[in-house]
Amino acid sequence: MNATEAINKIADLLGLKFKAEKFFVTKLVDGATEITNGSDDGFQVGDEIFIVEDSIMKPAPAGTHETREGLVIELDEASRIMKITDKPESAEEERVADASTDIEIETEVMSKATLADGTKIETDEEGDFQVGQKLFVVTEGGERKEAPEGMHTTDSGIAVTVDGAGIITGVKYPDESGEGSLDDFKKQMRDMKEAMGSMLSLMQNYSKDFESIKNDYTEFKKSPAFSSPIMKKTFAKENILDQKIAFLKGAMKK
Repeated sequence: MNATEAINKIADLLGLKFKAEKFFVTKLVDGATEITNGSDDGFQVGDEIFIVEDSIMKPAPAGTHETREGLVIELDEASRIMKITDKPESAEEERVADASTDIEIETEVMSKATLADGTKIETDEEGDFQVGQKLFVVTEGGERKEAPEGMHTTDSGIAVTVDGAGIITGVKYPDESGEGSLDDFKKQMRDMKEAMGSMLSLMQNYSKDFESIKNDYTEFKKSPAFSSPIMKKTFAKENILDQKIAFLKGAMKK
C-alpha cells in the first residue's frame, strides 16, 4: 500500500471526505520500505519524511537513507531532510568503469601492445601491426626506443618480427601463418639457398665440360693430322665442259 492509499484508507475509517491527492512516493534500496514527503513534488531539503506501513504513516527515523534511485537523504531528529546527495560510485564500480575505458582504448589503437615479459610496444600508426611500420619499445619512464632486431611476442600471442632498423618485416597472429612471419622467412631463405646451390653445381659442371672441350681442341691443333682448311676453287658449268672436250682431244691424238 502506498502513501496515497494509506491516507485514503484513514479518511474512510474516520468518515472524512476530502479531495484526493497524489504524493511523491519511492522505496529505499531494501526494496520494501516505502517513504513519502506528503507532497506531490520530489524530495526537498526541509521536507518531513514518512514511512508508510499498511495504513499507517509514521515519521522516518533520523539518519542516512538511500533510495532505489540512488539519492542519499540525511534526516534530523524531526524526520526532516537536512541534505540530499547522489550516491557515490563504489571503488569496484570505478574499477569496472576504468577497465571498460581501457578495453575501449585498446580496441581503438591496436598498434599498442604489451609483450609477454611486460614490455610495452607501439607504432606511430593506428590499427593492426603492419609490415613496413617502425616498432618502438616504451621504457618504464615513458621513453620510446627503437625495437631491437628479432621476434617479439605479445601477451595475446601476436608475433612481430623486426629487422635491424626497427622495421616490422613480419606479423603472425595466433593460429595463423601471418604475413612475412619468421617461419615463412626462414622457409624462403632455405628454398633460395637450395636453388642457389643447384645453380652453382650446374655452373661448376658446365665449367668442367667447357675446360675439357677447350683442352681437346688445343691438343687437336697440335697434332700432325691437323691442317689448315684449303679454299676450294669453283668452276662454272662452261669451264667444266671445255675441260672435258680438251681431255677427249688429247686422248684421241694418242
